Amino acid sequence: MKINDLFVQRFVRAQNINIKYLKLLFNDHFVVFLLIAFGASVLGYRQLILSPQLTLIWQSAWWQLFDVLWLIIGLQMGTLVTYFKPADRLYLLSNDYFIAKSYMKRSIEVSTVFASVWQVIFVILLVPVFWQTHVFSFWRVGTLLLFTLSYKLLLLLLLRDSLFLKPRVNLLKYHSRIKYVLFNVIVPGTIMTLILQLPSESIWIFACSWLIVASVCGYFFYIDDKKAGQLALDWTKIVSQAIEHEQRVLHFYATFAEVPHQSRTIKRRKYLDFMIRKLTKQHQVMYRLYLIRLIRDTEVLPLLVRLELVGAVVMYALLRAPIWLIATIAAMTMYLIIFQMIPIYSNTKQKLWTQLLPIDEKAKQKSFQQLAKQVMFMTTILLAMVSLSHGWLTAIVVIIVMYAIGIFLNKQYIPKKIK
Repeated sequence: MKINDLFVQRFVRAQNINIKYLKLLFNDHFVVFLLIAFGASVLGYRQLILSPQLTLIWQSAWWQLFDVLWLIIGLQMGTLVTYFKPADRLYLLSNDYFIAKSYMKRSIEVSTVFASVWQVIFVILLVPVFWQTHVFSFWRVGTLLLFTLSYKLLLLLLLRDSLFLKPRVNLLKYHSRIKYVLFNVIVPGTIMTLILQLPSESIWIFACSWLIVASVCGYFFYIDDKKAGQLALDWTKIVSQAIEHEQRVLHFYATFAEVPHQSRTIKRRKYLDFMIRKLTKQHQVMYRLYLIRLIRDTEVLPLLVRLELVGAVVMYALLRAPIWLIATIAAMTMYLIIFQMIPIYSNTKQKLWTQLLPIDEKAKQKSFQQLAKQVMFMTTILLAMVSLSHGWLTAIVVIIVMYAIGIFLNKQYIPKKIK
């Protein structure tokens, strides 16, 4: 197999896997959720832009800080895509020259395309904010877009350079978090603030100056035949980086679809041990096991918390939305939370020692349903409190809808999924 064609083959294979999961992802439930979320986001954003009560806020200098933070978040989107496998450290051990010269070049090209899409989206979403804060100009927006695209490319080149045994940019003496904060937050934040503060007449000068600096940095990271022969790959870093990226993609798909062969880790959270002791006093042993797996799972619990927070924020942002839309968002939030809890039951059932316990299957299912019922009750309380900002009638409707959805999920959906 030629090294020059290896990345293309792995890229095509990865896209086929993505297409497979996207077909599962864009089912009827997720499409409905996307339509509701998109409509809610558009209404909330439009209300934020056009609301007369926020006219004085738009004149505040704090909005420039918001703009910079938003663009910094955009810079974190997209990473180096390499598709390396653990076995490559053995089968590709003597091909460092071809990997550094050809394989990594194609990796940078694909990663830049994916990352550029994110940068364009984040800059475009800020255009209405620029218009309201009276800092909008085509030169300013174009310079911001030019800077984010080129700086993201430099970050990808820096990440690629760190995967060699002797990086050309030796930053090993600095802590990894310090390097991350410096190059991903402080440096781009300072330059973005300068772009927003510059007069419109001077922006083109800065744009030309930055193009020169970015070109020099890009030439420094360029790998020619001579440099490729002097570089050696750090396979430990390369494999771990590739596996981490693959797991992040699978975790995203797992938010709305079942992804097989996904690794899960357990981490004890001592500050939540009191919940285990208090909630398991009058319940069976299987309930205690499900609760421990929920509290100590490094993926499920953070995901449930994020889903509840996103649902609460979206509901609160729709100040003038119709009641049916708010109630629908609350119902979809509860459905997604229960959907994410199903793997706790299936993963526990796959353990051999749980199959040997003298407990029948109905008792195990009943214990899991009891845990799901408690989670739905807590979700209902949280979203009902948020819906109070829209009035008592909205809160009552939300409670009734979530109660009805909870009965359906606990009596029909959960038994069907765990059968």
